[in-house]
Amino acid sequence: MRTRCYIFGLVITIISFAACVPTKSLGENEQLLLGIEPKGIKHVSRTDIEGLYQQQPNRTFLASTPYLSIYNFGKRFYSPSRIDERIAELRAKRASKIAEVGADSTKSRRIQDRFDRRIARQRDRKEEGNLLMQIGEPPAIYDSLLMNRTLEQVSVYMNTKGFFNHEVSYEKLEKGKKVYINLNITENEPYRYSQFSYTVPDDSLLRVVKRYEDRSLLKVGDVYDEQQISSERDRLYEMIRHNGYFDFARAYIEFEVDTSFSGNTVRVNTIIQNPEDQDAHKAYTIRNVYFKTDADRFGLVRDTLEFNNVQYLAYDQKFSPNILDKKVSVYPGQRYSQFRTSLTQRRLAEMDVFQFNNVSYSKITDLTDTLAGHQLNAFVNAVPSKKFQETTELGMNFTERRPGPFSSVRLKVRNVFGGAENLDFGIRGGLEGQINISDPSETVMIREFGGDAALTFPTFVLPFGGRNILEDYNPRTRIYTGYTNVNRSEFSRSIYEASLDYIWFKYPRPLQTPTVQYTFSPVNVNVIQVGRINPAFDSTFLQNPSIRSFSESFRSGFISFVSFSLIYNTNDFIQSRNARYLRVLTEVGGITSKLGIMPETGNLRQFQYARINPDYRRYIPLGGQRYFVYRVNAGVGAPLFGSSALPYDKYFFAGGASSVRAWTARRLGPGSYPTLRSDTEGVPVLPEQPGEVLLEASAEYRFNMVGFLNGAVFVDAGNVWMLKPDNRPGSDFQFNRFYKELAVGTGFGLRLNFSVVILRFDFATQVYDPAGDVNGNKFVIRDFRFSDLFRQSVPTQRRTNLNIGIGYPF
Repeated sequence: MRTRCYIFGLVITIISFAACVPTKSLGENEQLLLGIEPKGIKHVSRTDIEGLYQQQPNRTFLASTPYLSIYNFGKRFYSPSRIDERIAELRAKRASKIAEVGADSTKSRRIQDRFDRRIARQRDRKEEGNLLMQIGEPPAIYDSLLMNRTLEQVSVYMNTKGFFNHEVSYEKLEKGKKVYINLNITENEPYRYSQFSYTVPDDSLLRVVKRYEDRSLLKVGDVYDEQQISSERDRLYEMIRHNGYFDFARAYIEFEVDTSFSGNTVRVNTIIQNPEDQDAHKAYTIRNVYFKTDADRFGLVRDTLEFNNVQYLAYDQKFSPNILDKKVSVYPGQRYSQFRTSLTQRRLAEMDVFQFNNVSYSKITDLTDTLAGHQLNAFVNAVPSKKFQETTELGMNFTERRPGPFSSVRLKVRNVFGGAENLDFGIRGGLEGQINISDPSETVMIREFGGDAALTFPTFVLPFGGRNILEDYNPRTRIYTGYTNVNRSEFSRSIYEASLDYIWFKYPRPLQTPTVQYTFSPVNVNVIQVGRINPAFDSTFLQNPSIRSFSESFRSGFISFVSFSLIYNTNDFIQSRNARYLRVLTEVGGITSKLGIMPETGNLRQFQYARINPDYRRYIPLGGQRYFVYRVNAGVGAPLFGSSALPYDKYFFAGGASSVRAWTARRLGPGSYPTLRSDTEGVPVLPEQPGEVLLEASAEYRFNMVGFLNGAVFVDAGNVWMLKPDNRPGSDFQFNRFYKELAVGTGFGLRLNFSVVILRFDFATQVYDPAGDVNGNKFVIRDFRFSDLFRQSVPTQRRTNLNIGIGYPF
């Protein structure tokens, strides 16, 4: 009955919204433009077409225009005449104040500036409207002239994409004062490249162009595309600059396009002109390379140190030339190369020891030097960053309806030993609300503190040398050690960590950010010391044989493992590109004990296991600050060599702000086992639910609401399972039923985008619970109560969850 009421209420709300399109304020011949829909496009980009509209329609939601309504409401309080009166008052007051100070020019100027700023704000308010008018949007009055201009722009765009025989028209649909436009586009057969030729009077340059002809972006049979031709011009320009032509400019490159031949074909002739006053382009070589590693000091002369034919100039040689030499790609005797120039700049920037660097060139013009020829001197200028850099972070988590403050302090020391090594260490601490393992109806605060230190080298550090391995891929070696202490009412644990990591990157182009990061960790050692254990927790959970895998994880132990990870990412920091993200983490632990390197000693139990965790994400822009994003995350971890359990930190968990958001962190699963119900046949119920198999997926539609406020609608699904059956029915993974045990949640989110940080509020409710409720019902959306988002409720009755976080969930 309650569900029917919700549905009935939703229908009434939608009908009410549909009637809320304000048209009463329109003039007699005015109509409101509410939509432009492109029809018939199959090959060109819909987003590009929408960007050509010369008149944007009013945004709609559930057939209403909320932004227009906000604008109209704000306009009721908008009075230009009152603003003009305010401006006049400010001008009079400014003149009076200036007259009071008399001949004091300093005070007079301050008064002038202060009042000028206030008057400017009033003018902006008059032009842009008040705050509500700025949040909303003015009425989009339909204009046929602007619609015709839109057709012209679309026609030009279609020609640039090779559809020269296209047809464009529009259909106007009227509903009273409301107008909807169907933009009809018939693409027809596109024109394709059939032949390429070159007109290059400089024979030497022609040989260079032909040498790299197979890398051309234009291929026979491809559809004509002016944007691709522009990219081909950039490719030719960069390629020619890479081969010694220091003075070469893009303006020398032209494309002659001929569409006069039959069969929708295009012939392209690439023309590279000679300079006006010369019969050929000059190719330059490098005579000397000078590398400065500190800022200029007036009147002082730097010391010079030569290494590998490069002159290192510094007042104080603080950086090892042997290390810098591995980052320099410009040497005497080479032809000038823009590629090697950009590569040097990128490598120096990645060392994180220089605040700024650039590579410049000067022509040798000494007429008395018969060896000068077409030669350049190269100057590498690098200004060191601050040796010490301190950062402090303060924040707040909100979990289990409890706020938990946290903070950290970090210090970075650059160029520790003179070889561009960076030392980074810090301390951290915080509180976090969690469900009491012994009593799920109670929330307790977990106290966590720790510290870590990492020393990073700008090359591979290996026992047999290897400093030149993968030098084009920004190789790094990191030695890491850390300590973490977790103290909660049931137990306290201390974790000591140490690792050796080799990291390298793959770049699409020299000055672009890397798209692939590889990390190989041959040495990872964790020592877990379990200190205090609450007797009630020990007797109820750790000594219970039915949940032995959990209890085994709470023994003090020694974990050694080898890991390899790959991260492929084509997105940017603000996640605004059409991009893909893939992370794959694999690790194998406990091999050392089987090889006899680290046999079991004392009370430190060793774990043997294997684990893999792929995570794929897709980001699709829809135009107008709208995005569709989805994610698939999976994982499998299994004990090896007769071991009975994984280390507790190596299990998979579901639920939380970056997982299935309708369930609280680590509380979902395993499988269909009813973890929060009381009728579990005497088996102790653990609120934290580790699993050996993880499957989860999320889809999210993101859109801009107002200014820095963004919204999102999302659906999450997932769960964790055990590989083998235990005493918990439904907890094991089976191919014939796992898809029936995927929990499903949905909700909406609010995101405050402050450019440097994104504050996220996600409101989620459970739709399908594989464990079901006390009556066995699995579709639990009927139990939705909005008030549960903001109040403490019994976990067995809670079907909603509020997640507060920083950054996007994925």
